[in-house]
Amino acid sequence: MFLDESMKGGGGYRGQSCCGCRQEIREGERSVRVEFRTDPHGHKGLTGLYHSACSRMYASLAHVINLNPWSGR
Repeated sequence: MFLDESMKGGGGYRGQSCCGCRQEIREGERSVRVEFRTDPHGHKGLTGLYHSACSRMYASLAHVINLNPWSGR
């Protein structure tokens, strides 16, 4: 049968994908949520979960983008 649930292995979406590399974030893998002020809900594909290694570049980019020079920080 085409979509037989009893089959072992096989494809199917099991978890959330990394916003950086678009690969699945598997159970037990370290992940980081990066939030961009310009994309608070993740509709543009920036805010969301990243693999720990993938998140480094995006986290530093988000830090710069999220800076508000008029806030006094």
